[in-house]
Amino acid sequence: MTVSAFDYGISTTQKATGGLLPTQVAKASDPVKLVGNIIGLGLSLLAIAFFFLIFYSGLVWMTAHGKTERVEKAKNTLEAAIIGLLIVVFAYAITNFVLTGLGG
Repeated sequence: MTVSAFDYGISTTQKATGGLLPTQVAKASDPVKLVGNIIGLGLSLLAIAFFFLIFYSGLVWMTAHGKTERVEKAKNTLEAAIIGLLIVVFAYAITNFVLTGLGG
Protein backbone atom coordinates (compact mmCIF):
# COMPACT_ATOMS: atom_id res chain seq x y z
CA MET A 1 0.00 0.00 0.00
CA THR A 2 1.38 3.39 -1.00
CA VAL A 3 0.55 6.45 1.07
CA SER A 4 0.94 9.85 -0.56
CA ALA A 5 1.38 13.19 1.15
CA PHE A 6 -2.32 13.91 0.62
CA ASP A 7 -3.41 10.85 2.57
CA TYR A 8 -2.88 11.63 6.22
CA GLY A 9 -4.54 11.07 9.55
CA ILE A 10 -4.32 8.51 12.28
CA SER A 11 -6.60 5.97 10.62
CA THR A 12 -4.75 6.16 7.29
CA THR A 13 -1.39 5.79 9.01
CA GLN A 14 -2.69 2.88 11.04
CA LYS A 15 -3.92 1.12 7.91
CA ALA A 16 -0.61 1.78 6.11
CA THR A 17 1.32 0.04 8.90
CA GLY A 18 -0.90 -3.00 8.76
CA GLY A 19 -2.64 -2.26 12.05
CA LEU A 20 0.52 -2.02 14.13
CA LEU A 21 -0.13 1.50 15.42
CA PRO A 22 -2.95 2.36 17.83
CA THR A 23 -5.80 4.53 16.60
CA GLN A 24 -5.99 6.52 19.85
CA VAL A 25 -3.41 8.34 21.93
CA ALA A 26 -4.52 9.38 25.43
CA LYS A 27 -8.15 8.58 24.49
CA ALA A 28 -7.96 10.99 21.53
CA SER A 29 -8.26 9.97 17.91
CA ASP A 30 -7.13 13.29 16.41
CA PRO A 31 -4.54 15.97 17.28
CA VAL A 32 -7.11 18.57 18.35
CA LYS A 33 -8.54 16.23 20.98
CA LEU A 34 -5.04 15.27 22.12
CA VAL A 35 -4.02 18.91 22.59
CA GLY A 36 -7.31 19.56 24.38
CA ASN A 37 -6.68 16.66 26.75
CA ILE A 38 -3.16 17.91 27.52
CA ILE A 39 -4.33 21.50 28.12
CA GLY A 40 -7.21 20.24 30.28
CA LEU A 41 -4.83 18.16 32.38
CA GLY A 42 -2.48 21.10 32.89
CA LEU A 43 -5.29 23.44 33.88
CA SER A 44 -6.71 20.84 36.26
CA LEU A 45 -3.34 20.53 38.00
CA LEU A 46 -3.13 24.32 38.29
CA ALA A 47 -6.63 24.43 39.78
CA ILE A 48 -5.61 21.85 42.39
CA ALA A 49 -2.53 23.94 43.27
CA PHE A 50 -4.66 27.07 43.73
CA PHE A 51 -7.12 25.10 45.87
CA PHE A 52 -4.27 24.10 48.17
CA LEU A 53 -3.15 27.74 48.33
CA ILE A 54 -6.66 28.71 49.43
CA PHE A 55 -6.58 25.98 52.07
CA TYR A 56 -3.11 27.10 53.23
CA SER A 57 -4.16 30.75 53.56
CA GLY A 58 -7.20 29.74 55.58
CA LEU A 59 -4.98 27.70 57.87
CA VAL A 60 -2.57 30.63 58.32
CA TRP A 61 -5.48 32.95 59.08
CA MET A 62 -6.95 30.59 61.68
CA THR A 63 -3.62 30.17 63.43
CA ALA A 64 -2.73 33.89 63.36
CA HIS A 65 -3.90 34.41 66.98
CA GLY A 66 -4.64 38.07 66.29
CA LYS A 67 -1.24 38.93 64.78
CA THR A 68 -2.09 41.49 62.13
CA GLU A 69 0.91 40.72 59.90
CA ARG A 70 -0.07 37.03 59.66
CA VAL A 71 -3.71 37.93 59.02
CA GLU A 72 -2.62 40.31 56.23
CA LYS A 73 -0.35 37.62 54.77
CA ALA A 74 -3.25 35.16 54.79
CA LYS A 75 -5.61 37.71 53.20
CA ASN A 76 -3.11 38.51 50.44
CA THR A 77 -2.47 34.84 49.75
CA LEU A 78 -6.20 34.10 49.72
CA GLU A 79 -6.89 36.97 47.34
CA ALA A 80 -4.11 35.91 44.95
CA ALA A 81 -5.21 32.26 45.06
CA ILE A 82 -8.84 33.12 44.29
CA ILE A 83 -7.78 35.34 41.38
CA GLY A 84 -5.52 32.57 40.09
CA LEU A 85 -8.30 30.01 40.39
CA LEU A 86 -10.68 32.28 38.48
CA ILE A 87 -8.09 32.73 35.72
CA VAL A 88 -7.67 28.96 35.45
CA VAL A 89 -11.45 28.40 35.31
CA PHE A 90 -11.86 31.03 32.57
CA ALA A 91 -8.86 29.63 30.65
CA TYR A 92 -10.44 26.18 30.80
CA ALA A 93 -13.77 27.55 29.55
CA ILE A 94 -12.11 29.45 26.69
CA THR A 95 -10.00 26.43 25.72
CA ASN A 96 -13.04 24.18 25.77
CA PHE A 97 -14.99 26.66 23.62
CA VAL A 98 -12.19 27.05 21.06
CA LEU A 99 -11.42 23.34 20.78
CA THR A 100 -15.12 22.51 20.46
CA GLY A 101 -15.30 25.00 17.61
CA LEU A 102 -12.32 23.30 15.95
CA GLY A 103 -14.14 19.99 16.06
CA GLY A 104 -12.38 18.50 19.05
